Amino acid sequence: MAEVQKRWMKCLVWQQVLTTVIWTAWNAVLGFTLSSEGLTLSSFGIGLLRFCVFQMSMALLLLGHYIVMSPEEKAAAGVLELAMGFMGAVIGAGWGRREGALRLRQRAQTTADWVLFVFITAFVGLLALLTVAAGLMSPFDAAFRGAALGFVYGLHYIYKRLWVLSFPIIQRPLFFSLKMGIPSAAKRALKLSLAALPCATILIFLMHSRFHFKESGNGFLYLQFVFFLGAYPVVFCWELIHHLIQVVHTRRHVFAPPHGSAAAETNPTEQLLVALEENSERSLPQYLAYLDLCMVCENNVDSWRRTAFFEETGETYKRIISACLRPLEQMVTRLSEGLDGTSVNKTADLLSHQMRSPTDYPVHENVKEAFNDLQLCSWCARTVASLTSCSREEDRFGVAQLSGYNGIVVSTLLSCLLIVEVYLGKRSNIQSMRLVGPASIRWNLPSRGGIIETGKKQGLALKKKSTLHKKAYAMADVLRTGIYQIVSVFKDEMLLGGTRNAGLSVAERDWLSKNKPLYGTHDMLLQELSLFLEFRAN
Repeated sequence: MAEVQKRWMKCLVWQQVLTTVIWTAWNAVLGFTLSSEGLTLSSFGIGLLRFCVFQMSMALLLLGHYIVMSPEEKAAAGVLELAMGFMGAVIGAGWGRREGALRLRQRAQTTADWVLFVFITAFVGLLALLTVAAGLMSPFDAAFRGAALGFVYGLHYIYKRLWVLSFPIIQRPLFFSLKMGIPSAAKRALKLSLAALPCATILIFLMHSRFHFKESGNGFLYLQFVFFLGAYPVVFCWELIHHLIQVVHTRRHVFAPPHGSAAAETNPTEQLLVALEENSERSLPQYLAYLDLCMVCENNVDSWRRTAFFEETGETYKRIISACLRPLEQMVTRLSEGLDGTSVNKTADLLSHQMRSPTDYPVHENVKEAFNDLQLCSWCARTVASLTSCSREEDRFGVAQLSGYNGIVVSTLLSCLLIVEVYLGKRSNIQSMRLVGPASIRWNLPSRGGIIETGKKQGLALKKKSTLHKKAYAMADVLRTGIYQIVSVFKDEMLLGGTRNAGLSVAERDWLSKNKPLYGTHDMLLQELSLFLEFRAN
């Protein structure tokens, strides 16, 4: 996509400007102060060469960010998984399923990207500290200490998952966002520079003792002080580059022609539909398209674009809803596999479970991967909820109701909420307010199987305060808010005859899908919807 290329070029230009300012300030404060020589032609040429090498190292670091940066979280393959996967490939194709092999290949590619990024940061640190600390310490000390600095930064960057783009809820101006990140970048640079001190010292000690390099005449404390003074501006530049990438790539891009143009009058949604459907799965252009769609549906600034979704044929509305329901359906499918797929027969299936190929990953990996798309799934849930609630006032042709997507949207949101609540430890027993009849049966949830991170209580699926539990809680909150948004608008239409009794008074034909639910049963969805109608769902 041309827009993504423009953003990388913008990052490159801003990176050159920021690093030039920091380089100039560093040389103004320390370079001329500690140098006993005046400004000569040779010193100017050497300084220019150092500056060019420094800028080249920063551009190389930007290339490393380009390799690992992703809008979604990815899982890497461990050494044992790679070894067993290679053995399985050598032994034969029957050692694993095709889907598992593809997943292993993707995880192996992620691992290779991470390793390459760490090596790039180590090399960048070597070049940067050589140029910054030239004349203050020996080239040997500067090179190895800079490599240790880059290695520590690369490991920290990968471990903290800083390579994942975090899209802000409120879109601020570019300059304001850049300015707000400078203090936090300065603090992180200080911490990382101090953390790299012992690592660099240990590396220098090992190199000296192994290769018997000649010791420099400077004292130990002097080398530590000079290394810190040289490492801080380098890491500060790295942190600013990371912040710059986050700010530039997470800005909203409007997938629509200018308002008032001929294209806006004829087909204002075509660009958005192309970005949603034709881009590669989980790519940055697709994320930007979902973000733009969510903002259009939730805000009234571009109401003309939202009105165009309800065009007379209903084709645009169907394509948009289908594109938004697809990630939610994939999420429910993966979570369902995590509930039912891990149950193992303790007699016949135990041996096959133990001898499973590493390409047949444990089902709990599906649970982790399901919540990797939390940003995208939350946008989709908010979009379909906002679009459904807005259809009451803006849908002049009734395409939302006539197409039957109202029931599909509500059923999908309810199914997704039910299965997420299971992972939060909620055991929903469907029980009607009536004393007799089929609705009074106590419905049990499907088999849960073995779930990862089981807490002390048997009912807890995910350990509290864990990363997965926080993601599941956030997703459940988004789903409840979306369902309440629809219910608050269409409450009178959802109740038959205006009654306020429980489940059986719900207009199932219009607000629940006739197909088999993604999770649970039709009666479970009916009872859950009745709780929302009574404003008792929590």
